Amino acid sequence: METVVKTATSVLKGAPKVAIIGAGVSGLISARHLKDIAHIKVYESKHDIGGCWLYTEESERNHPDLDSNAYYKLYGNLHSSLYHNLLTNIPKECMTWKDHYHHEDTPYIMPSETFLEYIREYVDKFELSQYIEFNRTVTSLRRVEETEENSHKFKIEHIHTNTKEESEVVEEYFDYVMVCNGHFTKPNIPNFKGIDTFSGTQIHMHSLRRMESENFDDKNVLIVGAWVSANDLVVNMFFREDTKDLVNPKKVFITGKTTTLLEKSEDYKDIQDQNLLEIKSGNIAEIKEHSVVFGDGSEEQIDTIIYATGYKYSFPFIDPEQKIVEFDSKGTEGFYFGPLYKKMFCINEPNIFFIGIVEKLPIIHSTYERQILLAKEAIQGKITLPSKQEMLEDLASEMENHEQTGKDMSYFYKFNPAGYSYYDYNKDMEALTSMEVDTTNYSALKPANKAKSDLVKAGNAVQVKNLDYSEYLDGIEFKPTSSTF
Repeated sequence: METVVKTATSVLKGAPKVAIIGAGVSGLISARHLKDIAHIKVYESKHDIGGCWLYTEESERNHPDLDSNAYYKLYGNLHSSLYHNLLTNIPKECMTWKDHYHHEDTPYIMPSETFLEYIREYVDKFELSQYIEFNRTVTSLRRVEETEENSHKFKIEHIHTNTKEESEVVEEYFDYVMVCNGHFTKPNIPNFKGIDTFSGTQIHMHSLRRMESENFDDKNVLIVGAWVSANDLVVNMFFREDTKDLVNPKKVFITGKTTTLLEKSEDYKDIQDQNLLEIKSGNIAEIKEHSVVFGDGSEEQIDTIIYATGYKYSFPFIDPEQKIVEFDSKGTEGFYFGPLYKKMFCINEPNIFFIGIVEKLPIIHSTYERQILLAKEAIQGKITLPSKQEMLEDLASEMENHEQTGKDMSYFYKFNPAGYSYYDYNKDMEALTSMEVDTTNYSALKPANKAKSDLVKAGNAVQVKNLDYSEYLDGIEFKPTSSTF
């Protein structure tokens, strides 16, 4: 491949150069906040904005030529994990970005395409398209030595995603990098005993686009996983008026690491009594050609297995030899990497920021935006991070506290109300910022978040989807601004 070296010009004389990898939620919010203080460039591997909110019918199962896709060759899978008919599972206020508010007639729980339109309006409002290079897959991120010709810290290489159209490698140099490539891309498929012997269909939620296009009718379907995506499937199959008639499975089985919430759910009692749904405890012990043996010793004939087993973190463009970050190899590979300070600052290379990797938090996008504002302050020199040793000690203390919750490191970036919670994390971020802290907007959402949390803890996924947020949010003016943290 031919290599081309690019240099950027901008009216921001003397400002640092910042690379932003990804034009999804985190990447676009990063671009909005950094464009006035830095030379920025956003690399997006797809043809359009939106990240995981950009729906496409294309998947690994129907792509005409995977070998021509640079992203697939790098990651081992394609980009989008969005399935048709998806509804958000948190109210619109929890998906509101500073200075950009949802329309009054937008429902609290919205279709994915409505949120994608919100994203498009944001890009237009802040004139972000000019900074985005589409169909560019970042293949390499390396630390480089400063020379007379290059005063920057990092070299990024990228190629056209469709390698049939363009094959040249482009090199560019930057002072800072915002890693915003998301964590709903690399599917986690557990290596169950006998998984390769199964003669039926196996599919991860990552590749599922439309339920009606799958041959679920009169089939025994096993859903592996017991959290959000698994519950979404059950709700769509049996409860949502606009989707429940799309498929007609003979019976659905569901299992996972823990099925406690499912077992106590009031919402699923009727379909369990009708023998349409059965919850199997103990996860999978073995997969056979036509059946599955569960941890409780029972065995069931299964036609289709759907893995709703989450995603792994993946940064194949980061040179592993430089050990900028490393993945845990103690049974949780792909679920934990580091070392990161406050779950975002790369300790080995503090000019790299990992945005939006945290999970299980009620006000998700505001947390991402706060991370971005902290990164902006660090770039501007308005905040000073502790020394490397101090950051490592802080991380060690955080890990020790995490171990006391009884969870392994695969849960480290998932907030735990019984351990290090979302609220603890936000207090830690507030302690770092030099900005005035917004004490009004986010606290107004606590009653609604508690109502949802109580239903989740009771395993009532249908009631979560049908929760009437107007009781908690009508009359509340939720309008966070960039003037406060």
